[in-house]
Amino acid sequence: MRLSTATTATILASSAWLASAADLTFVIPPHPAALPAGASSLPSSTHATLHARGAPLSAPLRRDGTFVFADVAPGSYLLSVHGRDHLFENLRVDVEEAVDYEGDGEKKGAAGKKVEKVRAWQTFRGNEWANRGEKRGESSAKGGEMLAEVRVLGRKEYYQERSGFSPLAFLKNPMILMGVFSLALIVGMPYLMDNMDEETRAEFEEMQKSSPLAQNPAAQLQNFDLASFLAGKTNDQPQQSSQGGGSGSKKRG
Repeated sequence: MRLSTATTATILASSAWLASAADLTFVIPPHPAALPAGASSLPSSTHATLHARGAPLSAPLRRDGTFVFADVAPGSYLLSVHGRDHLFENLRVDVEEAVDYEGDGEKKGAAGKKVEKVRAWQTFRGNEWANRGEKRGESSAKGGEMLAEVRVLGRKEYYQERSGFSPLAFLKNPMILMGVFSLALIVGMPYLMDNMDEETRAEFEEMQKSSPLAQNPAAQLQNFDLASFLAGKTNDQPQQSSQGGGSGSKKRG
């Protein structure tokens, strides 16, 4: 059975792609506070994804607590670990083709063997892609395989705990502060009046007499104009009308 030229080229290209693919293994180390028992305590729904321009690659959590990506093509990837109860850091993974010369092949000009150089760094969402963080793993000299760590950042909090009674929070309430201030003003006003000198006390009593609430508090509260009071205006219209009415009666008489 003979294969066509196109089929042969496809098989050769596929074999060449498989030869230039890398195997990536990521392990989750224990965390003293968020994950003391290690990856064995994570639920089975935990999985990792490698994102690039094409479709993302996914790997489930294995029994040994690792994520394994086999036959990863050269490129730059973003590794994300998705968990139900924990948050994990993101990694930038670069898979690059390199040439490995055995012995003195590089000096003699002999053809070398293509290998994959894999490196992983910590990265953060929202930062520039060229901004690399701490290195998390690197392939060996032969290339093709890499083992890197994916660390836990903390636990996810879906509910907010109800806070208990706090006297300090109770005193910070604006209504409580207003009540305390009013009570202090009522209690301390007589002592303040007793300690005033004669001139200051006379001015204060004069201000109380000129207040619109001094003569008839109930009626003045109903017709009180706050804007005019703050502007310094006084309402003398009722007095003028009464004076005018009296003069008219005198003229008629």
